[in-house]
Amino acid sequence: MADVAPDSVGASSFGAAAEAYDAYRPAYPDAVVDWLLPGAPRTVLDLGAGTGKLTDSLVARGLDVIAIEPDASMLALLRSRHPEVCAMQGAAEQIDLLDASVDTVVIGQAWHWMDADRASAEIARVLRPGGTLAAAWNEEDPSRASWLPEFDSLDLAPRGRLVDARFPLSPFEPVEELRHTWTRSVRVADYLGEQRSRSSWITATPAQRDERIGHWNHLLATHADLVGRGVLEIPYLTYAWRTRAV
Repeated sequence: MADVAPDSVGASSFGAAAEAYDAYRPAYPDAVVDWLLPGAPRTVLDLGAGTGKLTDSLVARGLDVIAIEPDASMLALLRSRHPEVCAMQGAAEQIDLLDASVDTVVIGQAWHWMDADRASAEIARVLRPGGTLAAAWNEEDPSRASWLPEFDSLDLAPRGRLVDARFPLSPFEPVEELRHTWTRSVRVADYLGEQRSRSSWITATPAQRDERIGHWNHLLATHADLVGRGVLEIPYLTYAWRTRAV
């Protein structure tokens, strides 16, 4: 599995499209969220919480949620949606919480932006003994839709995805893995809105954006079977990993 190095430019780019991110990015399937939370935890840290896509599911389960997000614009949206959550600006590499203060740490769509060594040490510090570290990614699944690679062929930067060799191995137990397939019905306009929430779009030059828009318009015009109802059926594969603090 390819190593994905943290990218400070990409990681800090999402605030420019916080509203699009919140409006168009998918939530996480309930089955995955349940799997991320073994052992009936009470206090859960959502690390790199963004606008609260995973926070939503944690709050719905009645958990005591702490959300930490480095980007001020993303954090402001999360706070407006979940004023009951303890939400603070911060980073995985320096977590402003007491030792052994949370039962579980969850990371949605964000591990690849973190410095693995420093984040691992901080997560281990704030977890109670035997606590869970869990991470999840929603990824479009081109193996179940032949047109998806065409849409992605002009991606301007590699999408951060998957856990690789940098995922914590110490001081954590061996990693467990889950792969969950599902399908999401999305209006064409919303799908294009989601594309514009990606770091590769946000950090692109005007010329690169124009090129991508032309590419999308061409594909939509030549794939009438996809857009006849104005809705796309997007297959997803959600990857999830979890491990326990020693």
